[in-house]
Amino acid sequence: MRSKFKRVLAVIGLTGLLAVPAGMAWAEPPVTLDPATKIVDSAGVLGGDKPEVEAAIKKLGTDHATVLHVVTVKRFEDPADREAWTDAVAEKAGLGPNALILAVATDSRQYILNKGGTKLTDEQIENIKSTAIGPQLSNGDYAQAAINAAEAVGNAAGGGSGKLSSGDGAGTAVLVGTGVVAAGGAGAYLYYRNKRKKAAGQASSASYGPQGDAQVDPLASLSIEELRRKSGSLLIEADDAIKSSEQELMFAQAQYGDSAVGNFTKALDEAKAHMSESFKLQQQLDDHIPDTEEQQRTWLGEIIRRSEAALASLQEQKADFDALRELEKNAPQALARVNAGAREADAKIASAEQTLTTLRSKYAESALTQVSDNILQAKERLAFVQNATATAQQKLAEGEGSLAAVAVRAAEESLHQTNVLLDAITKVSANLDEARNRLEAAVVDTSQDLAQARAMIQSGSHAELAGPVAGVESALAQVKAEIQDGKIDPIATLQRVETAHQSLDQALTGIRDQQEQSRRAQASLQQTIMAAQAQISATSDYITARRGGVGTEARTRLAESQRNLDYALSISRTDPVTALTYAQQAHALAAQAAQLAQADVDHFDGYAGQGYGRGGMFGGGGGGLGGAILGGILINSILNGGGHAGWGGGHSDDGGGWGGGDFGGGDFGGWGGDSGGGGDF
Repeated sequence: MRSKFKRVLAVIGLTGLLAVPAGMAWAEPPVTLDPATKIVDSAGVLGGDKPEVEAAIKKLGTDHATVLHVVTVKRFEDPADREAWTDAVAEKAGLGPNALILAVATDSRQYILNKGGTKLTDEQIENIKSTAIGPQLSNGDYAQAAINAAEAVGNAAGGGSGKLSSGDGAGTAVLVGTGVVAAGGAGAYLYYRNKRKKAAGQASSASYGPQGDAQVDPLASLSIEELRRKSGSLLIEADDAIKSSEQELMFAQAQYGDSAVGNFTKALDEAKAHMSESFKLQQQLDDHIPDTEEQQRTWLGEIIRRSEAALASLQEQKADFDALRELEKNAPQALARVNAGAREADAKIASAEQTLTTLRSKYAESALTQVSDNILQAKERLAFVQNATATAQQKLAEGEGSLAAVAVRAAEESLHQTNVLLDAITKVSANLDEARNRLEAAVVDTSQDLAQARAMIQSGSHAELAGPVAGVESALAQVKAEIQDGKIDPIATLQRVETAHQSLDQALTGIRDQQEQSRRAQASLQQTIMAAQAQISATSDYITARRGGVGTEARTRLAESQRNLDYALSISRTDPVTALTYAQQAHALAAQAAQLAQADVDHFDGYAGQGYGRGGMFGGGGGGLGGAILGGILINSILNGGGHAGWGGGHSDDGGGWGGGDFGGGDFGGWGGDSGGGGDF
């Protein structure tokens, strides 16, 4: 195939290297990758260290949703060019855009780190080669080169330079545990956790400013609790700013087109990248593994730095964005568009009410928890649209152009949330109906496998299946009884059937042939992905429209859920067994996010805390004011007649917005990029 990579060969002359006669060379055409271990050791140089290499690869996938394949051969042949060789390997395997290949030819002493379609830069690749791979290969330590490569790639994927600090990864790797990561199932090790925390502890003495700055840490005087409060507040503020910016961009795109908002889109993407890493760090702080004070300081400092960077990247564009929209001049036209949208949304309410009534007649109330009050909330948001547009008209008449612009923005945001609330009912309806249809097929499929297992027991060949069969029989009988009794939660029930079926699958491992095992893994994966997508979508919509009352924990779990699902989708074709584990984890995290968000909203006291009933430019009460506060549309300064606090507004600890996105789908193509990193050793 035509290489999509800029060739970086960096040929280094080696003294004393004995030439191998061509007739004696081991010709090694492009290999077939192993989707399970991600390792192909044709040269046989990894030996007993292979499990540690596999653990490092799995850790990279868990932490950064990035796939590293490690390949060792004698020589690169057919083609002999290392980059074309790895391109052919990638094409053969159908690798996705988040995969890299580290290929080492031991006889010819060549290697390449082919970055594929990942977003790693040429500089990061060179740093990974020079600090992580090259030195270990020169010492003949192939396994440590691969382990270091996985760690350095993770550093780069997390926004670092890709460099390993001196001594980092040198010597023999230490396996600190053999527990299964998160939801288990994949057999992944909790690898190098101590090493990661040690590195984090060493980094804690550094400044949180730009890399290389020799300055005093401005956060050093704060206690851990103060750091937590500061990071939590900034995490929510940045998340809210992203969501508000998304909505402003949506209205600007509709008016001016995509080309006019290119710089703003880029700034938003940069902010999202920072927030993705911040939520990942917050998840580390929230996990069950105890963290030292140094580690907490390091990670909290990083969250603060990244949240501030996200806000800064948006703020840098704010003046130009405001100049583009010129709401002070164009407020009448913007208000006309909002009013037209409000009339369309109002017409949708009756249909949404009917849909919700139908859903309540078909399904259990537990299946509708996240949309049960959406009609009420939508009416509140529409009431506030009317309030805000009236306020804008008044401020225009009074010559208060800047305050009119604030009111227009608030009206636009409230209109968007109205549509989110109404559309969420439609999406939940479609997801529940799909789950109900899938449930019938899943019950039939499980019953067939159950009959097969019973026949094996009766034949006397597999008595060990008796326990698993009894458990599945009990679970299936309960599900069938619930279906017959009436209304169910089809998504939750489908998950119970799949969980029971998976326990039977595990018992049949080694009895079934490989083809049948793969078929079942794919079938179970599709069911779990569907459930995870539905839960993520519903939770995202719930938080988006109630972000004023949702804190960091729910947002963090949802961000981690999406990251796990993205990774599951990226490897679903090549490694369905591992993908299933990540999809299960995605669903579990999204369910946790839903519970946490609902608990936050139930205990939300922002009405008094944000100044509800104290007057201000939108009135002293009513007019959808309470819903606007819950939605995070209004903040204290606006309630009291103040100005717009930055891009998308400034938000307090009590408020926050989750930036949604397209949940589901996945780009399984995308291998290709600008460069690979090759070298000799």
